[in-house]
Formats: sequence, structure tokens, C-alpha cells
Amino acid sequence: MIYYAVAIANGFLSVINKMINVKAGECLGTTRGALINYIEASVISFCLVYVTGKGGEFRPDFIKEVPPVFYLGSVAGLMAMIFLIIGTKNTGALVSTVLILFGQLGTSIALDYAFFGTFRPIQMVGIFMILMGIAWKEKLRSAELRKAVLQKNEEAGE
Repeated sequence: MIYYAVAIANGFLSVINKMINVKAGECLGTTRGALINYIEASVISFCLVYVTGKGGEFRPDFIKEVPPVFYLGSVAGLMAMIFLIIGTKNTGALVSTVLILFGQLGTSIALDYAFFGTFRPIQMVGIFMILMGIAWKEKLRSAELRKAVLQKNEEAGE
């Protein structure tokens, strides 16, 4: 049960993180906003490593022992942060979050299949339903925008 609570807390923190990074991207620029995020995360990570008593992990011989593929996580994270800032700035928090969820679910299904050999078609149905929800929301939004433009044109014509 605690793991579910932690996952929900992660969701809350992810959305807060997203919005703060979008605002940082708007004020500082996309790449500078991402840089600030990563500098801050690095400082906090260094502090956590020292507080937990594992400062020896900064030794060059330890760093050399880490498989290079593990360093790709930071590359993927940085790219994700830049895409997050650009996407959220242009789509809004709700749509961006749902689309990120769609990407995460799709990738999770593929990785579960690749690593564990598990695949259930019902999972694809769930992803399809998410996409349908986004399409429906966008259709309603564009109808509202058209209605607002028509009202504005009518008022201007009077």
C-alpha cells in the first residue's frame, strides 16, 4: 500500500515540477530552464549522497566502474525535460500530462514485452481510450474557440 501512496505522491510532484520548469523555461528560455533544473537536482543529489554516508561514490575509480549505459538516463531525462517544457507551454498542463502518460504507458508495454515477455491486448485498449479522451477534449476546445470567434465577429459587426 505504501508503494501506491509513493506513486501517487510522485504524480503530484511531477506535475508541480512540470509547471515550475515550464515557468522557468518561459522566463529563462527552454535550455536555460532545463539547465537550472539539472543544476539544482545535481546539488541536491550530491548532498543526499554525503548525508547517507556514501561520499566515496565520487571516487574516479567508482565512476569508471558504472556501466556507460547507466549514464544514458541523464541524457534521456534532459531530453524529456526539454520536451516537457516545450510541450506543456504549447498544450497546457492537462493535455501535456495525459500525453506524457500515453508515452509512458506505450513504452512500458513495449519494455514489459521486451524484458518479461508479457503482453495483454487490453493494455492497448486502455491507451486507445486515453487517446480518444484527448481527441474529444481537443474537439470540444476547438468548438469553443470557434464559438468565441463567431461571437466576437458578431459583436464587432453590430
